Amino acid sequence: MLIRILPLLLAVCALGSLPARAEEDPFAVFAPYASEPQYTIDHTPWTDFLKRAVYVTGRSDRTPARRSGNQFRINGTRLTTTSTSRYRFEGNRIMFHTFNNDIETYLGLYRQGLQDTMNRVEYDAFSRDEQLAFWLNLYNAVVIHEIAKVHPVAKPSRIRIRDQDARLFDAKLVEVHGVRLSLNDIRHNIVYRYWRSADVLYGFWDGAIGGPSIMPTAFEGDAVRSQLQLNAREFVNSLRGVDRIGGRMRVSQIYVDARPYFFTDWPASLYAHLSRYADWTTAEILAEKPANPRASRFAYNTADVESGETIRSPSSDNPAAVAAGSDLGSRWSNLSSEGMRGGLSYEAAELARKSEARLSRRRGSVYILDVVTDDPDAPETQTLTVEPDEEDGDAQ
Repeated sequence: MLIRILPLLLAVCALGSLPARAEEDPFAVFAPYASEPQYTIDHTPWTDFLKRAVYVTGRSDRTPARRSGNQFRINGTRLTTTSTSRYRFEGNRIMFHTFNNDIETYLGLYRQGLQDTMNRVEYDAFSRDEQLAFWLNLYNAVVIHEIAKVHPVAKPSRIRIRDQDARLFDAKLVEVHGVRLSLNDIRHNIVYRYWRSADVLYGFWDGAIGGPSIMPTAFEGDAVRSQLQLNAREFVNSLRGVDRIGGRMRVSQIYVDARPYFFTDWPASLYAHLSRYADWTTAEILAEKPANPRASRFAYNTADVESGETIRSPSSDNPAAVAAGSDLGSRWSNLSSEGMRGGLSYEAAELARKSEARLSRRRGSVYILDVVTDDPDAPETQTLTVEPDEEDGDAQ
């Protein structure tokens, strides 16, 4: 299929924003209509950022973390604590400790540019998968940016947006086609409402250790379903997803919260979903099939390398290099996992040690995933690219 590239500047103003179709249902405008797709979005800038910002920890080995004698750290006259969760060494992390003001500015420009890109054309000019990838990338970019602005923070759920006097996930932080949206609006009123597959659960990164992992690549319209399946497999087979505590099966709180949307035939529909992705060990736990599965204790601490440490390491102790990324200008640092070593807490060093051990003994697996192929009879589509533009306006 011939694809024409239509570049869009990151921070240009949205043209022709569309009003909601009904005041009583402002989210109806985002129903994914079955029309011929005319556009795709190139999410390469977001992938380039995530490749540098995400610290990959490897697949869970189902070994619970234990409380150690180094759980507390003295920093000057202040005592700080990290997470005590049994899941604190699972899941990829964002290396917030390496972020500087340029990175925060870039994140603001990117999230605004992604909204502007969507606002330049009709919403139904995108396929369902393209729309889904847009919502997931926008949601995750906003969460990362808002955490970065206040980092270090122990728990993202405690972040308040002061000018709205609202918590992070309730504040109206984005605007698409004339509709102001909160993160919860995107999740519940758009994605959960219009995409009926429980796989979408694994596309939302809330910034907490206990949730699905942040992937080191952006979601793409032609691969989003396969990407969600891969993230689902990691989460379901981790202790965060399915655990056994005190001889009894536990499931993640995310499944309990999503019960009204995807698991109305509870718990049969939940077990059917989990069984799709369960490996042998997880399948043995699921075989218990309790009539009323209970949720494990959710790990709310920030999914950074310090598990929500509330004290920044002194810059003189942190050897993480801050260098301009030559391929994307001076808007972020060229992040490096080598910065994990110096000036950080025992927990960060232990996370690095366990992650490297898991990755070194990783075994190969073969998965059958959906593969999207080109239809030679389909109409041509245009790819909208989100390009950095550091001269236009202030970032949100």
